[in-house]
Amino acid sequence: MTRRMPRVMLVLVVLAVAASLVLAAKTCPDCGAANKDSDKFCKKCGARLPDAPPPRRPTTPRVSGSAKVTGGVVRITSDPTGAGVSVDGRDRGRTPLELSDLGPGRHEYELTRRGFRTFYGEFAISGKLGSIVVTTDPAGAEVLLDDRPKGTAPDSGLTIAGIPYGRHTITARLGGYQDVVKTIDLKSAGPVGVTCRLGYGKGWLVVESDPPGAGLSVNDTAAGKTPCTRELEPALYALSLRRPGCYDWIGDARVQFSESTMVRVVMDRMETRKWPLLLAAVAGIGTGVAAAVRGESEYKKYVAATTPPDAVKYRRSTTQWDIGRDVAFAAGLVLGGAYFVVKW
Repeated sequence: MTRRMPRVMLVLVVLAVAASLVLAAKTCPDCGAANKDSDKFCKKCGARLPDAPPPRRPTTPRVSGSAKVTGGVVRITSDPTGAGVSVDGRDRGRTPLELSDLGPGRHEYELTRRGFRTFYGEFAISGKLGSIVVTTDPAGAEVLLDDRPKGTAPDSGLTIAGIPYGRHTITARLGGYQDVVKTIDLKSAGPVGVTCRLGYGKGWLVVESDPPGAGLSVNDTAAGKTPCTRELEPALYALSLRRPGCYDWIGDARVQFSESTMVRVVMDRMETRKWPLLLAAVAGIGTGVAAAVRGESEYKKYVAATTPPDAVKYRRSTTQWDIGRDVAFAAGLVLGGAYFVVKW
């Protein structure tokens, strides 16, 4: 026992010295004695001790963040922006971010961004809840709260309860009507009344053509003859007009909600040869042939005349029929040429 004591004491002394060296922040440069971090002079030799090195600061900055709760809506922001947000261990998006689907109580959140240390925080949502009554005109419209269906609104209105305080979006929609979207800021238990008046959801397309009577097609579906008025849903429509003797017309028109869209089209006529010219040319030549035959007959009578008065009479008649023949032939030739040359 007596032999082992020096060894135990030696071990204890070594441990004490090592502990003092580890715990000490300052070592005397002259005698090597260990001193407290707050000491300015060596407690053994009195020499001045060097200043303690400044505490090490992390080289990577930390994301700074904040969460602001308004009713049942929390808005989370960060500096810099674009940090990933995790609430209660679930990824929810990037800052700035608004959440309205969290229940009452305390929630923990983390903000992470590449090149920055993670920020940890928490916020609390109070248990204050309110209700609203949505009335639509006309009744029977589907009602959505924050894009979640809540049912249809009867004449007495649709009551929606258990809504957290804060900002909410109400949408009312009904077939054939324009959707109505409203935003409310719920600050009381309510019930708070909200009225949505839905506008008629169609417009009118009016198409006229010159010349009229052209066949109208809307999105490749026959829609009648111009002038034509059609009631259509608001959208962009492809139109086409067709009429004999005219070139086809193709275009489009956008029908607006509760408005009349007017389309006036001047259709270009085709350049074609007209049958009346040919018929007139044939009639002229036929008339010339008939006049020539009659003139030849009158000339034979003139040759066979036995008295001067008859000779003068048939000579004048022959001349008249010859003139008529020439005029008719000339007109027929001109009209025939026009048929082959002129187009309109």
